[in-house]
Amino acid sequence: MPLKLLRSDLHDYHSASNLLFNNQIKELIANGRKIYHFGFGESPFTVPEPFKRGLIESADRNEYLSVEGLHELREQILNFHEKYGDFSHFTVEDFVLGAGSKEIIYHIMNVFGGEVLLVSPAWTSYFPQTQLSGRPAIVIEPRKENRFVPTKADIETALRLCDAELPKVLVLNSPNNPTGVVYTESEVEEIVLTCRKHKILILSDEIYARLTTKKFTSFAKLYPEGTIVTSGFSKWASLGGWRAGYALFPKELAGLRMAVASAGSHSYTCQPAPVQHALTIGLKHLDELDDYIQRTTKVLSLAGHFCYRKLNEVGVTAVEPDGAYYFMPDFEICRQYGIEHGQKLCDRLLEEANVALQPCDPHYLRPRNELTTRFAFVNFKGKDAMDAVDVDKTYSEKEEAEFLKKHAKPLVDGISALVEFVKKLEG
Repeated sequence: MPLKLLRSDLHDYHSASNLLFNNQIKELIANGRKIYHFGFGESPFTVPEPFKRGLIESADRNEYLSVEGLHELREQILNFHEKYGDFSHFTVEDFVLGAGSKEIIYHIMNVFGGEVLLVSPAWTSYFPQTQLSGRPAIVIEPRKENRFVPTKADIETALRLCDAELPKVLVLNSPNNPTGVVYTESEVEEIVLTCRKHKILILSDEIYARLTTKKFTSFAKLYPEGTIVTSGFSKWASLGGWRAGYALFPKELAGLRMAVASAGSHSYTCQPAPVQHALTIGLKHLDELDDYIQRTTKVLSLAGHFCYRKLNEVGVTAVEPDGAYYFMPDFEICRQYGIEHGQKLCDRLLEEANVALQPCDPHYLRPRNELTTRFAFVNFKGKDAMDAVDVDKTYSEKEEAEFLKKHAKPLVDGISALVEFVKKLEG
């Protein structure tokens, strides 16, 4: 009899679907196929110059560091958040640094002694992380009419499925992957009041906080005693491969922070020393970094609005994106032409239109038969667009299209291919 090498609760465990899909598409492209790749969320922009200079200066730093991170780096991160008015109650003692915020989120779930509440749709790794940590997960199902933002009623409905004796943590992500929604201050207030009433902790994944032209409100600002913030440099600073993330814990959760730090010390040891020193140097140039943020965010805002508008014109509906570089178009209009589920839709798009998209389906906690996709509007080289954009200009729809055609042509061509696919189905 063969040995059972996997835990029984991991029988349907799988690799991160977005990473697996990206590797498959990259292989097709490497073999010469032209594909409009909207299926992977990686910044299209170059590394900010202050961080480049910092890494060059820090290449010979090879020491082991604490899992909490360099003291000066923690000070610089707090200064960065203070500049944008995110929160002011955290101190340098409240940090854990990790190889990306993803790893820290997993360790939080792993040491937490209760139940995890997730919001549908959700980033593809939250639920597998709960599986890997052996943690019960309850899924909250907000409505599209509410922009997929959970209401008090949504949260309290999910609580009926929970064990009343166990502590709970609600994982939230604004700006959101995959919807592109940014929670308004009133929406944040309603969620905070509900969580405070029911003694629910919040794990606020704020990795996209800088990538919005809207007002961003951190849950930690309104619920300081009960919110853990995770963030990093992968998205706004285009440092995905540097694996530089961090978490901030309120003083009230110091015991949980110490447990997460301990888990980090037994797994990844520390965030790489050259990266920490490079970030410390780079964060001293906040004005230069702010110009970078304003330019990249403006480009992404134009790209998101253009994609949303063009698909909406042919009946593909969505909540208009406010931030990050995603939105979640619903191709329900295609169902009448024999496309019954998201995977079939994406297979046909790849085969017939050379467009790569991921179905939201169960990987993003959506129903398998739903025709929603996770659309990342970053399939272009961003430096040219970043240099050319006017951050103070209000672009008309015509000017928006002309700008993107000149500076983000693969995006415009890919949208044209998608629009043509829908039109052909309609005959």
